[in-house]
Amino acid sequence: MKNPISVDLVSQFYKENVDLSKIEQSRASRTVVNLGLEPYTGTWGVAQKKHLLNRVLTGYSNRHLMDISSLNLSDSLDLIFKKDKIPSVPINDYDYEISKEETEKQGHYYIEPGKEYIFAPEPNGSPWPRHQSHDAWLFKNMIEQNTSIHWRMVFFLHNLLACGKGSVKMMYQHYKMLFDSSFESYKSIIYKVTIDPMMLDYLNLQQSQKFNPDENYAREIQELFTVGKGVNSKFTEEDVSEMARLLVGWQYFVPSKNEKFGPITNIFNAWNHDTGDKHFSAFYGNRVIKGRQGSDGMKELDDAIDMIFDTEECALYLSRRLYQFFCYPLINDTIEKNIISPMADLLRKNNFELMVPLKALLGSAHFFDNSFYNAMIKSPLEFGFGIIKEFEFNYINYELKSDIPLRYTSSPTKDFYKYRSLQWDLSNIGLNFTDPPSVSGWSAYYQAPVYDLFWINSDTVAKRANWGNGLGRWGKWIGNGDTKGGVHMQIDFSKFLTTLKNPSNIDDVISETIDRLMSVPISSAARLRIRSKVLEGVSSTYYTQMYQNHLISPTDETRSTISNRMTNLLGSLFQMGEIHLF
Repeated sequence: MKNPISVDLVSQFYKENVDLSKIEQSRASRTVVNLGLEPYTGTWGVAQKKHLLNRVLTGYSNRHLMDISSLNLSDSLDLIFKKDKIPSVPINDYDYEISKEETEKQGHYYIEPGKEYIFAPEPNGSPWPRHQSHDAWLFKNMIEQNTSIHWRMVFFLHNLLACGKGSVKMMYQHYKMLFDSSFESYKSIIYKVTIDPMMLDYLNLQQSQKFNPDENYAREIQELFTVGKGVNSKFTEEDVSEMARLLVGWQYFVPSKNEKFGPITNIFNAWNHDTGDKHFSAFYGNRVIKGRQGSDGMKELDDAIDMIFDTEECALYLSRRLYQFFCYPLINDTIEKNIISPMADLLRKNNFELMVPLKALLGSAHFFDNSFYNAMIKSPLEFGFGIIKEFEFNYINYELKSDIPLRYTSSPTKDFYKYRSLQWDLSNIGLNFTDPPSVSGWSAYYQAPVYDLFWINSDTVAKRANWGNGLGRWGKWIGNGDTKGGVHMQIDFSKFLTTLKNPSNIDDVISETIDRLMSVPISSAARLRIRSKVLEGVSSTYYTQMYQNHLISPTDETRSTISNRMTNLLGSLFQMGEIHLF
């Protein structure tokens, strides 16, 4: 399988010569929402539940709606803000893809099938299938998530604290750290990410020297991770230089990565630390952080974090980023006053635990104003994972039906094959999850005035439709048979129909499938066009009789007929712009 290729969404967007002034005018003309963080007390129906679930999950599906169907808003939020299950440790589920001999020939440490690999030494990195296995593990946990905000918070933190691809050991520790820290104080997260091995490597602290301090991380911890670069964020170039001096000395212990079993460990090299005082600007209250000798130099990082979080702008910036990710990208003066400032107050009063103001936002009258419903474009993650979540799959080899190797359908290897290609699928439509385009994350979450519109262009919208159509019509290729043909995961449409309320009525099937896959109401005319496409000239009575016969005596012919009808239905939905909104 090919390595995923990142799509440059920004350059593709601007190639289309979009009139940005029209985008700005359209978004500026939206009704100003004056509502604040006061609790929402309005209608609590399916539309409201979908709106909430769409914004807190890594892909919406009907099972999540069922989880809150009998709950009120308060109880729904309590469920959503409950920590998700702790993910199991990844194991070697990729052994069919690379032999022991080839692994060792490439200079990698071999791990036996079924054994944990994430703590194996990495003198020359890891074999490519091990990288694929890690990504498959990550995506499996997101797709099989409970009805919890936990994994979407991991996505939020990953975008805010963007870090490029590292070794398998590094990646596992990084994403596990984000998961474990999601409900903690953001101050604690900043400390952990500063000394995280993958971040140390990505933004060059690993190579920083006291006589020539590297300023990359010193800049980004301020400009991107904590206080931002808005008009009121007035840290200086001298602040960057002084922060770089303060951070010199932190590294990861290279032998713990390359030579030893176990996690990568941190070290603080006191000999490489600048022990002089660090002087910061008026933005930081002209703070002086006293230089320290020996291992006490580590304490300067705590002082620096306290200094940053003491600024007014830190809580405001973080509140804006939460709002833009979970509610809507545009922030005007009214929202700044009614939402951002109160969220910032909650942050400061609650030791910068992001979940506190976020829960207030997601239960607020402001969030449930109907102008925010279906007002954003799904990222490739919400689009793709939502579809995968909604269906169960059969396995088929079109050339030789009997040739479906057990590795595709049995533990411990089945999840590797089911999820490994999702990295390529997401990258193909604009989101290489483990390799963000820059330290700023994805442009859709910060770059005005386009924001989420970056996800869609003539190329990506066609690829989304093709991916969905292919999944519905042929299934998803997962690997070769042992003797002939390729094995595909094919949607089990018969099983899907049994989850609907009235599967023998084609109009009800169409309506409920639309409701499952889209949150946007569609017109009667659109429904009629879809109905015509699904029935292909036969009557609804014919469909009812065929389905009832299938229940009594299923045959390949009835299965094929059902599959064709449902494939036509999905194909119609993937041609609609509404399927990309949430």
